[in-house]
Amino acid sequence: MYSRETFAQRLKDLLDKRGMTQRALAEKLNTTEVSVSRYVSGNRTPNIETTVEIADILNVSLNDLVGIDPPAKERPAPDIGVLVSCYTKASEADRKVIWSLLDRYMTPEQRILVQSIQGEEKATAV
Repeated sequence: MYSRETFAQRLKDLLDKRGMTQRALAEKLNTTEVSVSRYVSGNRTPNIETTVEIADILNVSLNDLVGIDPPAKERPAPDIGVLVSCYTKASEADRKVIWSLLDRYMTPEQRILVQSIQGEEKATAV
């Protein structure tokens, strides 16, 4: 969740990391050093346009700047890596079994995609 304090700390950390002074940021934003100082101290929050400009100057996403994690659905589930690792180790026969189990959960478009990929793999193997 967003908080003014988190934004202030992230801004301070990013400025330090890039070796940029508050004065330099103020010049790039065409504002006063006092305004930037207030952002860094958490006494003031910039408007959305200024926040976007700060993110661009510091070369970070808005989420990174304000300290918001992306929604959980955007992060891959930890077990996906395990599944991929196991699948790559599986024999061809076991892979067929895996795909037959997954088939019931696939959309028609996904089935077509899988069939085309499997067809390419067979053609490459010949």
